[in-house]
Parts: sequence; C-alpha cells; structure tokens
Amino acid sequence: MSTTTQVQRKRPHRLTLRLSPDELRHIREQADIANLRPARFARELCMGSCLRPVPRFPKEVYRSVRSFGNNLNQLARQANMGEAYQGAVEALRRSVEELLRTLHRGPCQS
Repeated sequence: MSTTTQVQRKRPHRLTLRLSPDELRHIREQADIANLRPARFARELCMGSCLRPVPRFPKEVYRSVRSFGNNLNQLARQANMGEAYQGAVEALRRSVEELLRTLHRGPCQS
C-alpha cells in the first residue's frame, strides 16, 4: 500500500485481535443483531457506544403492525366524520392485544 493511500484512509491503523472460535462467533452474532459489520461493532463498543440490538421478528409481526396501523387510520377517519362505532373499536382492541402477545413472545419465536 502506498503512503498516499494510507494518508487518504480514514482509519489507517489496524489492531489485530486473537479470538477463540466461540468468541468470534459471538461477536459476529452480536454484530448481526445490531445490524453492523463485526469490525464496526467492535470499534463502536471499544469507543464506548451503547449498542442496542435491532430485534428481528417474523414477517407476520410486521404484517400485524401494518394491519394495526391501517385499522387505526380507518377508525380515526371514521371518528373524524362522526361515524365511529363500537364494533370497529372492539376489533381494533383485539388487534392490539394480539400484536402485544406476539411482541411479548420475542423476536423469531412462534
């Protein structure tokens, strides 16, 4: 690597770590959960960042959230027009309860 290339890089220094297979697997898993590459994950931790995992839920959960948002929007529209009725409110309540049950089960659990 030429000197010019090293000067142009944002991070020209390298730190080598020796890890056991389990340690490397753990770092890769945690980086994946945080939606980061392992090098950035390790760098952020070393620099004192508080990394929060990005939970991954099954597609059904995202579908439920989208459905809930649509139902809420329709109910709000009806209420603004003076047409909201108890059946719609009850259906929305059941939808919210099901969504909360799913979220409490946690990511990637059926």
